[in-house]
Amino acid sequence: MKIYVAGKFQKKELVLEIYNKIKEMGHEVTHDWTTHLPIKPYNEHIELAKQYSQNELEGIARSDISIYISDSTGHTLHMEFGAALILKYTTGKPIIYVIGDYQDISPWLFNQHVIHKNSIEEVIEEIKKLT
Repeated sequence: MKIYVAGKFQKKELVLEIYNKIKEMGHEVTHDWTTHLPIKPYNEHIELAKQYSQNELEGIARSDISIYISDSTGHTLHMEFGAALILKYTTGKPIIYVIGDYQDISPWLFNQHVIHKNSIEEVIEEIKKLT
């Protein structure tokens, strides 16, 4: 399966651990954004911002599964979730899992297409059942 993981840039070590688990299971990470350079303020790095956003959209579009590590802040993070949700709504994929401590900060997180899990381990177990 092809999997996209959305998380805060500051949590990229956790995301890399999740990538390792995904790859150990024989699945593909659709885009590794942890290699991005810090580019805030974005208006001072417009070309990289364009490239990064395009890469992330393509990663989400190619995914069979999207894992969203919830957080109370993060504009890009919330946009990645929204992109996955509209894709699910219009095409039927990806399967969207939400983990983390902030699973109740938006009504969008309670959409019928969203699956809540307490941990990445629970998501991994679900993925194993799907394959």
